[in-house]
Amino acid sequence: MHAPDVVRRAATDPAHDPSRRVEAAFAQIAATRMRDLPYLNPSLEVAAVGFRLWQSSWIGVLVTPWGINLLQLPTDDAPFAAWRAADAIDVTLPGAMLAFVPARLDALGEYRQCSLFSPAQQFADQASALATAHEVLRLLFEPEASADATVAAVATPAPPADPRRRRLFGLRP
Repeated sequence: MHAPDVVRRAATDPAHDPSRRVEAAFAQIAATRMRDLPYLNPSLEVAAVGFRLWQSSWIGVLVTPWGINLLQLPTDDAPFAAWRAADAIDVTLPGAMLAFVPARLDALGEYRQCSLFSPAQQFADQASALATAHEVLRLLFEPEASADATVAAVATPAPPADPRRRRLFGLRP
């Protein structure tokens, strides 16, 4: 079996997809330490969206009542290098280069995150948050298909301040 077959098998094998672990870890956080915070969007629930393999790591979007983040998790055979909390790691995806911040949860292990929307008050419901998560992944992983996309396609009234994220949404830096 050559490398593309291994990647294809891992990407479709539920035992390797981190979505359930991500949802379980963040659902626990939502039910405990984030439960009564005033900036939560009560219309949103924890959801792991579109996790896929990318260069020996998993990339996907995490929707929570407090924000929407792009997450990167290591694969079992390619752990992340040591990090410091102040480190930012630039990750190059087909559609953008984004800065990810290292993090760790006991229930999840090491991961990296890139804030897309925080807080997530602009989303009226879970469906609009999920649609935005899917659109972000499309823009990041299918940039040629989204060359004609406009800012309205993402529907973000408050664009991120980081110029690299601004480019992702079709805005000038």
